Amino acid sequence: MSVDDRPLTSFRVSMRDIDIYGHVHNSVYLDYCEDAVVEFLRHREILSHFRHTSSGVAYHVKKAEITFHNPIDVDDVVEAKVTVEKIGRTSLSFAIELFRQRDGAHCASAGLVWVCVDLSDSRPTPIPDATRAALG
Repeated sequence: MSVDDRPLTSFRVSMRDIDIYGHVHNSVYLDYCEDAVVEFLRHREILSHFRHTSSGVAYHVKKAEITFHNPIDVDDVVEAKVTVEKIGRTSLSFAIELFRQRDGAHCASAGLVWVCVDLSDSRPTPIPDATRAALG
């Protein structure tokens, strides 16, 4: 397995994430994806580029899309892989893949689109050059 194929992060599913059918509730997958993106930024040592206090801009979720493949159950360890799919003028697209560690099952594919916004008016603004370079 190459470095790029290894999961970026992993976590164990808590009972609080489980629905009445005994698997992770659909809405919780978005939390998992957002946490995986933050871990991706931390791992790349560029999280400060995404903190409004240090970057001078903010990032808002514009779009979130999840395709469910296999259920995740309580106490499963989930592995997440994140890639930057596209860097636009004012937006970033992330692809997130979630896998069940016990059997390697592909559980979900997700996409998050973040829009860079000006702090003064929350209107889209160009992604700073330093952030663009750090992601590239």
